[in-house]
Amino acid sequence: MKMLQSLRDKLGPLSITSGARCEQHNKDSGGYPKSAHLQSMGADIRIYGPRALALVDHARRVGFSGIGIKQKGEHKHRFIHLDILPRQALWSY
Repeated sequence: MKMLQSLRDKLGPLSITSGARCEQHNKDSGGYPKSAHLQSMGADIRIYGPRALALVDHARRVGFSGIGIKQKGEHKHRFIHLDILPRQALWSY
């Protein structure tokens, strides 16, 4: 939460579309079976354009270890996934 707050302090309001999930919700939303959301260690943020790039940059600086980027399609479906699992990873959807 402190790391997410740091992002808000830097970028202004953020629309978090997913945080902690139960197994059923994760399955229903097409989530990865070992998702960081299941451990309350991940968040998806609806964001696109220059703010998305700034979010990724600042997220790395504050210590997020996993960053998933979906920036194709309609703006309402674009997001950045951030997590704090014990590994370094960057991927696109």
